[in-house]
Amino acid sequence: MLEELLNIRQIKGDGFRRWFVDKDLELILWYDEAKKLSGFQICYDKLAGNRSVTWKKRIGEDGKTKSVLVSDGPYNKSRLCALVERSMDTLDDELRTFILKRLESHGEG
Repeated sequence: MLEELLNIRQIKGDGFRRWFVDKDLELILWYDEAKKLSGFQICYDKLAGNRSVTWKKRIGEDGKTKSVLVSDGPYNKSRLCALVERSMDTLDDELRTFILKRLESHGEG
């Protein structure tokens, strides 16, 4: 189960960050000035080379908000979603659902 690290370093201009860890993965959340989620990064397979998937909200040239998910290579969607569901029991249901929907919309399998 994820546990939140307290008093993590905040990087100016990067938005407010929250950081969660457990034995299987790490979750970093970024929030904008309005305290709305603006991004997340999941680091997993920590013992086998460390993989990551990052989602960020971006403003496009047309002024519209766009959702961008980037991974460090193809990922097994069903495996990662199962790992996330198992690890994120301590998170708010709305947040967990939001993250899972983003992961399920990409990836393989």
